[in-house]
Amino acid sequence: MADTVVPTTDPDTKASESPEPRVAKETLLSAYELMTTAKSLAVLYEKHKALTAKYVHATSRGHEAIQLAVGMQLKAQDFLSAYYRDDSILLGMGITPYELMLQLLAKRDDPFSGGRTYYSHPSLRREGMPKIPHQSSATGMQAIPTTGVAMGLKYLEQQGLSEDHGDAPPVVVCSLGDASITEGEVSEAFQMAVLHQFPILYLVQDNEWDISASADEIRAMDATHYAKGFKGLEVRTIEEGNDFEQCYETIEEVLELIRKERRPFLVHAKVPLLNHHTSGVRMEMYRTDLDEHRKRDPWPKFRKQLLNYAITEEELSELENRVQEHIVAEFERAKQAEDPRPEDLFTHDFAPTPITEEKGDRSPAHRKESIPMVDCALFAIQELMTKHPECLLYGQDVGGRLGGVFREAATLAKKFGDHRVFNTPIQEAFIIGSTVGMSAAGAKPIVEVQFADYIWPGLTQLFTEVSRS
Repeated sequence: MADTVVPTTDPDTKASESPEPRVAKETLLSAYELMTTAKSLAVLYEKHKALTAKYVHATSRGHEAIQLAVGMQLKAQDFLSAYYRDDSILLGMGITPYELMLQLLAKRDDPFSGGRTYYSHPSLRREGMPKIPHQSSATGMQAIPTTGVAMGLKYLEQQGLSEDHGDAPPVVVCSLGDASITEGEVSEAFQMAVLHQFPILYLVQDNEWDISASADEIRAMDATHYAKGFKGLEVRTIEEGNDFEQCYETIEEVLELIRKERRPFLVHAKVPLLNHHTSGVRMEMYRTDLDEHRKRDPWPKFRKQLLNYAITEEELSELENRVQEHIVAEFERAKQAEDPRPEDLFTHDFAPTPITEEKGDRSPAHRKESIPMVDCALFAIQELMTKHPECLLYGQDVGGRLGGVFREAATLAKKFGDHRVFNTPIQEAFIIGSTVGMSAAGAKPIVEVQFADYIWPGLTQLFTEVSRS
């Protein structure tokens, strides 16, 4: 299917004509309040940089329109993988400024990690909100576990094990900066998503910077053109990713299609970068395009559109003042919040387990001959798959045609079906890292990598994602 480029709109429509907005007025005002909140947070953090710069952070300044368009349309059954600049997505889905400040200042009541991870590194399992599995700081690495979530959702749906959400089944959103899609792990994720048609949206925010490296230095093509190499990945390109209405309409259409047709999409939004890369890498050190980017600021553009829709200056000014007062008060409250205690270092290190002692007989009396280790593995997997319909096996050459190069999966595909025992591409990183997302979705994955020498391409996922999920 051909790529779609979202057309631009004319922001200079005369106010006297009072055009009808394409998005409900209530939604527009809510989005403007949230955008003003995000902008105010960035300004406040910079004003108090003597304190806030002690904690590495980046903000969504410039990216607010596309992020709010996503966050405001996610449902409780959905899954999100947010990257370190996505505080507007979090605001859009209901996270409060105070909660963001708690993480910024590494406070004990930080709802995401208790002060362990830096700003906009969320993990969340809260009633009524999208679920956010924990991920590392390594850019692009989230693509594999998040695609694993979509893989798990599809498997559970095929098995009849998923919850019934009527005409709004869950979708998965994986947020990426454009520079991060040069990572090999992202390619592996795209490949599996199109091969098996997973219900996932890859949201690519393109501000044309990778810290101090500009787009022309680091990529031969942008996300729209890169995605052409993955047949079955439909693309929407938003040239004006600073226009909230365009972003909202595009995301609304794409999420509806994913919910209905259960297939992957990529949305490529071109946005300005209006703040420092992070608090420690300041834009004035290396940027020569700041004036051009500031002309594309989504906040004044949005404000002008609202005035054109006959929303009064008084209404907007009152809203802005209310937001500013709230942000200042919440920051003072966050500064006084309790810091982590020394003993907190050891909380939540390991998930609790019901297995506290070994039971059973290691050498059954009726068994005279020894059983080869590979057969033991086969019998154990068979036992698990029989007991748990949410359990499945995938990896290199484990499918029904061969059943594993050591026959460790022999007969399993025949017994349980090709949808539960199947081959993957040669993608050790995906094989290992996808287990994080599969487990978060409720599946019980068992994966196979043939030889010890083959494990090395998957160690990044094993260390950065599996061990910290």
